[in-house]
Amino acid sequence: MWTRRFHTSSFQLALLYAGLFGASILLLFTLIYWTAAHYAAQDQSNELDVEFHAIQDEASFSGEDRLPQIVANHLHQRLGERAVYLLEDAQGRKLAGNLAPTPPKVGALTLKVPLEGEEREVRARGYRLAGGDFLLIGEDPRSLREMKQLIARAFGVSAAVTLALAVLGGWIISNRALSRVEAVGRTTQAIVAGDFSQRVPVRRTDDEFDRLAASVNAMLDRIEDLMRNVRQVSSDIAHELRTPLTRLRQRLERARSRAASVEELREAIDASIAQVDSILETFGALLRISQIEAGQRATPLAAIDLSSLLAAIVEDWTPVAGDRGQRMAAEVAPGLSLQGDRELLTQMVVNLIDNAIRHSPRGATITVSASARAQGVQVVVADTGRGIPAGERQNVLRPFYRMESSRTTEGSGLGLSLVAAIAKQHRAQLQLADNDPGLRVSVIFGAA
Repeated sequence: MWTRRFHTSSFQLALLYAGLFGASILLLFTLIYWTAAHYAAQDQSNELDVEFHAIQDEASFSGEDRLPQIVANHLHQRLGERAVYLLEDAQGRKLAGNLAPTPPKVGALTLKVPLEGEEREVRARGYRLAGGDFLLIGEDPRSLREMKQLIARAFGVSAAVTLALAVLGGWIISNRALSRVEAVGRTTQAIVAGDFSQRVPVRRTDDEFDRLAASVNAMLDRIEDLMRNVRQVSSDIAHELRTPLTRLRQRLERARSRAASVEELREAIDASIAQVDSILETFGALLRISQIEAGQRATPLAAIDLSSLLAAIVEDWTPVAGDRGQRMAAEVAPGLSLQGDRELLTQMVVNLIDNAIRHSPRGATITVSASARAQGVQVVVADTGRGIPAGERQNVLRPFYRMESSRTTEGSGLGLSLVAAIAKQHRAQLQLADNDPGLRVSVIFGAA
């Protein structure tokens, strides 16, 4: 578990940020350390200059012959500060101080001198006096060392705490992220095992994980719906095709055992071919619905003169309705157009007209109308037949679904399913309503 946390991208990202922050701290430490050390060294050098000018002023006031005593007094006052003094005459003889005689050197220098029983490094400065004497003043840079140690300790502790918090924060963040990812993993594993009801948990935090979970859940809803449809269609296919295939087999067996002449065999074969054509038509409709729902278009969407298209369809189907003792009427506004697939739209309107003719009695009127609406174009196919009860209007859009009153009517039960698929592909609204009497089917397309 710990190894998995360490290998998560969130943990590695947290460590990367910790490394960058640590490098920034190191750079800042170097800058502050160098600046503080330089400032402290300069301050110490200024203190030595101040001390020299104080001794020089006292000697000018008291007399140059009292210079050794003045140096001795200053040394006594600063013994606790680990100060060093040396006063030599022009011949190099020691006149005062706590250092052994040393060759005169004017300016800043560093000496190693015994102080309090141990050898220490002392920062000093040499001065040449007016009478030729040489004065050296120095002190142990203890405060500078302590300041450097304090800075180093503070930055060391800060860096350690920062890295510890970064590791802890990285673990917490990676743990949180991994738990959400594992939830997705568990859900997908359950779905792979066949439980399509599982969904990724949503914590209502509206973060990127919640948005991802919502997208995945929407996808799973769609997959579950498709799988349910597949199972339903598979069951419907098995149920709907079992009867015609059984009849086909019985007809062929009967022809084989009873047919006494070539003419009877020919009639049996012709009936069987018609039965096979009906089955092939059913499979063709199913394949067409599948292709439409999958978004497969034979041709791209193009601008269509809807008014002329509907007029041509009504003209072609008027004789068909007349043969059944029905009347076709058209109420199509001129100049209507929309973006769509001409072949699919033709099939959609034809299916609606064919469905109205099949399920309407003699004397019924089938009306095809189209008009412009604020939201686009509306196409309506209405009849004065039996109609569909309100509780059945969504069911009839399912493949193979047929009401009890339509069981004896010729057809496969796929006409309205194909209409629904075409409308969905064109992002149109499909509405079934009462025509009082009969059925009113409206297809509302968006603006062209």
